[in-house]
Amino acid sequence: MNWQKTFFSALAFGGAIGSGLLYYAAKIETEQLTITRPKLSNPLPLKTVFFSDVHVGKRYSPCHLVQIVDAINAQTPELVLFGGDFFAKLPKDLGVMDFDWISKQLSRIKAPYGKYAVLGNHDVRYNSKPFFYSLFKQSGFTILWNETAQILGNTSICGLSPYSNGKALSQLPATGYRICLCHMPDKARYLSLNRCDLMLSGHSHNGQVQFPILTKIILPPGGKMYPYGLYHPQGTNKAELFVSRGIGTSGPPLRFLSPPEIVVFEP
Repeated sequence: MNWQKTFFSALAFGGAIGSGLLYYAAKIETEQLTITRPKLSNPLPLKTVFFSDVHVGKRYSPCHLVQIVDAINAQTPELVLFGGDFFAKLPKDLGVMDFDWISKQLSRIKAPYGKYAVLGNHDVRYNSKPFFYSLFKQSGFTILWNETAQILGNTSICGLSPYSNGKALSQLPATGYRICLCHMPDKARYLSLNRCDLMLSGHSHNGQVQFPILTKIILPPGGKMYPYGLYHPQGTNKAELFVSRGIGTSGPPLRFLSPPEIVVFEP
């Protein structure tokens, strides 16, 4: 009888711990927006905020944009970059999407040298692309679809479409600071980054939950090799890659040891 009592006590204790962890992952960490400040070997010449993977929809309400925009503006960025996957599941989420209100929030983002965005895989599926273009253009963003833009005299950016072959990178100048904005980080394995100093990506969410073995299994295609952080995918003296954990969630609405983040690069 003693072993049975011990067993059921342990089972109840384990259940309580599991329930607590599940509550934390679903209700607490998903709301803990953090600020990350990576140290690049070759720093950006402009103070830049990078955010990605908002996934607004029924599970991650657009009302979060108030906090997100306030957090971005609090950093007083000179340049703001968005790495794709603003939407979660259009057209299923259209009922919670007040596009005029969302546009007003995104329009509040202030950056004297501009706001640039690329699309993620969630932004192009099920005919979502026209919604993205309309919303982000109305909000003052320049959308880059396999295009290059000159930001400052010595700074340029190439934004790639979600499934791009990277040919647009050849449009980057031979000198100056050059940024590649590309949603899926694993593309860094084969993109021609010779004319690039920094590649910025999202997509992986760092698996959203950090558990041994499980995290590697649930990482999405296109985000398995470089799940989070700073890398040199093509060699030490080549372009750096930074992969963000993103902000919202995809799949299970959980985060554990992978809180949502906004990334700030200091000159």
